Amino acid sequence: MSQINSILEGKYKNKKIIDTSILKISNAEINGSNYPLSKFTISSYTVMNESNKDQYSFWKGALGVALFGGIGAVAGIGGKNKKEYLIAIEWKDGEKSLILINDEYYKVFVKSMF
Repeated sequence: MSQINSILEGKYKNKKIIDTSILKISNAEINGSNYPLSKFTISSYTVMNESNKDQYSFWKGALGVALFGGIGAVAGIGGKNKKEYLIAIEWKDGEKSLILINDEYYKVFVKSMF
């Protein structure tokens, strides 16, 4: 998954996520500033990990197919050992996004949700 720290699907698709004191979506401006990923803009989120392995494998496989064709499905399901977090987000306006962030960004994301 080469699109680390970005919106993979849904609202703001293909936008990069940048790190300031909180994570923000680059070039998705609200009132002249980048759109924040925080408890004020996000209604709920689900981290796709080993506890929901079926959903995680499905999303990684589906994204692999979308990005790399049939070979991508195998690569997506196989995964990597890098610390990456696939997170399904529901925004307060009811729209959804799927993001992929690294370990450093994940820590900032979790802090911003409290």
